[in-house]
Amino acid sequence: MKVIIAGGGTGGHLFPAISIAEEILRRHPENSVLFIGTKEGLEKKSLIQRGYTLEFISSRGIVGKGMIRGIKGIAPAFKGFFDSFRIINKFSPDVVVGVGGYVSGPVVCAAVLLLIPTAICEQNSIPGITNRLLGRFVRRVFASFEESIRFFPRKKTMVVGNPIRTQILLESKSSQREREGITVLVFGGSQGARTLNVSVPKAFGILGRQDINIIHQTGEKDVEDVKKTYEWYGIRAAVFPFIEDMAGAYSQADLVIGRAGAGTIAEITALGKPSILVPYPFSAYNHQLENARVMQKAGAAVIIEDKDVIPEKFAEIVSRLLKNDILKEMNKRAKSLGRPDAAREIVDEIYKLTTNSK
Repeated sequence: MKVIIAGGGTGGHLFPAISIAEEILRRHPENSVLFIGTKEGLEKKSLIQRGYTLEFISSRGIVGKGMIRGIKGIAPAFKGFFDSFRIINKFSPDVVVGVGGYVSGPVVCAAVLLLIPTAICEQNSIPGITNRLLGRFVRRVFASFEESIRFFPRKKTMVVGNPIRTQILLESKSSQREREGITVLVFGGSQGARTLNVSVPKAFGILGRQDINIIHQTGEKDVEDVKKTYEWYGIRAAVFPFIEDMAGAYSQADLVIGRAGAGTIAEITALGKPSILVPYPFSAYNHQLENARVMQKAGAAVIIEDKDVIPEKFAEIVSRLLKNDILKEMNKRAKSLGRPDAAREIVDEIYKLTTNSK
């Protein structure tokens, strides 16, 4: 079976795509996967490092980017559309899967016109305009949240969860804790989050507990400042611009503080990690806040909106969560939302698409 996976740009789109590819290649040695992305996205470095074949097309956002940027995005999108025809005809896939990002639209549209079976993955509780439109034409929609079903044709939509990298699932089952006390993992996505970088170290300084260890991903810009802040407060903290071994970091964490992107939500629920979520306030359709509300409603997370972030509030919430086995209960609630078999279910359906098309 030959599969094209289109999308990327951010880890939230790329890592689920990698999970699907891992499962496809695990099924049969003759299966092959081709990724299509852009040279500007995270996929250029991550996929090539992992040994995947990657083709590039030009594509930019049009909707929700303002008039000037939207107009500038039209020409690259059209070029990407015709580039997609060329790549698809050359690779001759059995299925094309869109995982989100600017690339997903033109590639999936080209596949639909070429009568190739298609599917899309919607990671968020509120889908963007591209996936809402594609949902009308593709043969299968794989949703992460029940809340997104209303945006798609019900008969072709399945709630399977968001695929998680195999390494994270395997290491969480096998690894042993290396630290004493409580370990808190702080990260704001692959680029870090300025709000968290400024407020969280000060919050733990206010808290003043000596039994807390911090693992903090800052992004490149803030790494030295964050290190110095933790040192000034005398807090044990491992600070990184980017955490390569995310599986290892998760395995150590008793509590996660981060944004509420779909990838983060999928990982912490599959692993049963209690969380304090600070949704990115400029996400499309404010979908991160809606993702976080699903978690909070289930008792798996506490939300602090970005506009309300102050160190004192973080300190008060962490102090409360560390009392009376609250984290243990949140762990159970988070696991109840987890879908660790998402990649397997998606690939099962991909196989059905190829069978039904013959």
